[in-house]
Amino acid sequence: MANFLEIKNITKYYNVGAGQVLALENIHFEVSSGELVCLLGPSGCGKTTLLKIIAGLEKQASGQILLNGNVVDATGPERGMIFQEPRLFPWLTLEENVAFGIKGRYEKKLLQTVVQKLLEIVGLSNFSKAWPSQLSGGMAQRAAIARSLAADPLILLLDEPFTALDTQTRTKLQNDFLNLWQSTHKTCIHVTHDIDEALILGQRIIVMHPSPGRIKEIIPIPFPYPRCPDDPDFITLKKELRDSFLP
Repeated sequence: MANFLEIKNITKYYNVGAGQVLALENIHFEVSSGELVCLLGPSGCGKTTLLKIIAGLEKQASGQILLNGNVVDATGPERGMIFQEPRLFPWLTLEENVAFGIKGRYEKKLLQTVVQKLLEIVGLSNFSKAWPSQLSGGMAQRAAIARSLAADPLILLLDEPFTALDTQTRTKLQNDFLNLWQSTHKTCIHVTHDIDEALILGQRIIVMHPSPGRIKEIIPIPFPYPRCPDDPDFITLKKELRDSFLP
C-alpha cells in the first residue's frame, strides 16, 4: 500500500502566559491507504493536538501534512473527526443528525436511502426516529461514527471515542469498529491511552511521549484479527509497550 498521508516534521507551540510551551516536536510518520494506525501515549503527550492538526482544526508552527501529495492546511470533507463525546444535536432525531452534513448532496429520497444504509452499517436502523437523549452512550457514539461516514471521508480521525464507555460496551464497540473498518477500507488514525485497545485495533502503534510530545517508537502488530488479550504473544507485547511508557 502506498503512503498517501504524510505527517512531516510537525512542531507545535502553545502560548502560556508570556512564554511558549513546546507541545509537539518533529513528529514524522506516514500512513498507507486503508491502514488503521493507533497513536498511543499518556495524557499530555500531544496525541489529540496532532489529530487536530491533521484534521485542520489547529495550525502547526512548522512541518507539513500531505494528503495524496497535496498540502493540508484547513478542514475538509476528506477527513472525518470522531471525538470523545458523540456531540449529536439534541434537537435532531438520529437520522437527521446523520443527514445534517450531506443534505445538499442528495435529493430527499436518495438522502433517506443513504442515511438508512449508514444506520444499518452501525446497527442503528431501528432507532432512526430516536432523539439523542433516548440513546445509550454506545449507541450515541455509533451514531457519531455514522455521521462522520456520511461525507464518505478518505480518513477517519478518532479521538479516544470509547473512553467514556463501560468495559462491556467498549469491548463491543471495538469489535464493531474493526468490522466497520474491514468492510469500508477507510484509513483510520485512532488516538488512545489504553494499551489493550491499541493492540486490539492497530496494524501499527505509534508510541508517543510527553514534554514535549514526540514519537518514541513505531511498532507493527503481527497478530491477525480478531485478537485475544489472553494470548501469550499479546501479553508479551503488552508488557513491552507498558515498559516503553517509562521515561
